[in-house]
Amino acid sequence: MTFENELATLNEWYFFREFTYSKTTFSPEPSQEVELADSILWIGDLLVVYQLKEREVQSATTVEAEKRWFERKILRQATRQIRDTLTYLNYPGTIEIQNQRGHAFGIDIRTIHELHKLILYLPHALLPESCREIKHHRSGTAGVIHIIPANDYLGIVKTLLTPAEVADYLGFREALINRWEVEIAAVPEPALVGQYLNGDIDVPPSVDFIEYLYRLDHRPDEWDMSGIISKFPNRITTDNEPTDYYPIVRELALLKRSELEKFKERFQLSIEKARSNELVLPYRMACPRTNCGFVFISVTRDALPHRRKGLQNYTLANKYDLKLPKCIGVSIADDVDGWYAVEWLYVEFPWEQDAEMEELLRTNYPFREVKYGELPRYTYRDAK
Repeated sequence: MTFENELATLNEWYFFREFTYSKTTFSPEPSQEVELADSILWIGDLLVVYQLKEREVQSATTVEAEKRWFERKILRQATRQIRDTLTYLNYPGTIEIQNQRGHAFGIDIRTIHELHKLILYLPHALLPESCREIKHHRSGTAGVIHIIPANDYLGIVKTLLTPAEVADYLGFREALINRWEVEIAAVPEPALVGQYLNGDIDVPPSVDFIEYLYRLDHRPDEWDMSGIISKFPNRITTDNEPTDYYPIVRELALLKRSELEKFKERFQLSIEKARSNELVLPYRMACPRTNCGFVFISVTRDALPHRRKGLQNYTLANKYDLKLPKCIGVSIADDVDGWYAVEWLYVEFPWEQDAEMEELLRTNYPFREVKYGELPRYTYRDAK
């Protein structure tokens, strides 16, 4: 398996096939075909572009030869390719690329609000430490370009696990580079991940932060929703377009683990209430970071004939009540043989004052009280 295929498989596994792109060739002119990037992660207004470099196995090489390879392939060629990517993205109009599910979408750079540029490389064992310590390239046109060995990128993904957290780490890493450009060089990548987990950017990078990485307690059972996200296209029972579910999984993919924990808690509570045929007020939550709300409706048996209308009404009411541009409604009903049936609704449009909706909410408020708070970012095992 090639380095490109290995990265595509890794990103697809952790970031979902809907949002990973390894076939990125396009034609800026009828007679010309170019590659936008070696790989792309694109979720909503988040874009991560990758250039990949692998050192071919050499029967005989030297430290100096490996240093020259790094300077030529990483610092010159790969950084130029990243700059070319940004040039292509700024062409007028959209660029159509195909994701790992075979669906094509047109990307418009004007809709991207968070952009990260990565060069990942597989070096020879003789690559000198002075090269391995280079963590970025600063371009006058492209800004900070991350330079990360492939094994370190694997560690980043397997530690942070969600696309939202990996993107957040890249933003934190860039801020560290801008603040501590000299100090960061000698600090290994795992310690930088540890500093991200700690969240303190006001102190210089240090190997001491690696303690946070070692003590991190993932607790995936409390928040992991990847099973539901990955099965989405295979569980659709309507005759809609095959990509209609994308906005739903996009909003789930943009949640961090602490936010996913709250989502999963409400999702499971709704299953329990539906199975016991217990009438309860809907559970709900909102993520101010992504401007998306969520409402969870447990459907009792007598309400089954009206579940779709109820899903629509609750979703629109929750969106309005929380003054959000986006909302996802989830209705859950008990099914046969221990299974449950889930229906989803995604709505997105600008919030506007609505006198009729306000009157409905005033006279028959259907929700629990919303409590605002800051979620803990990570949990840790006790130090030994």
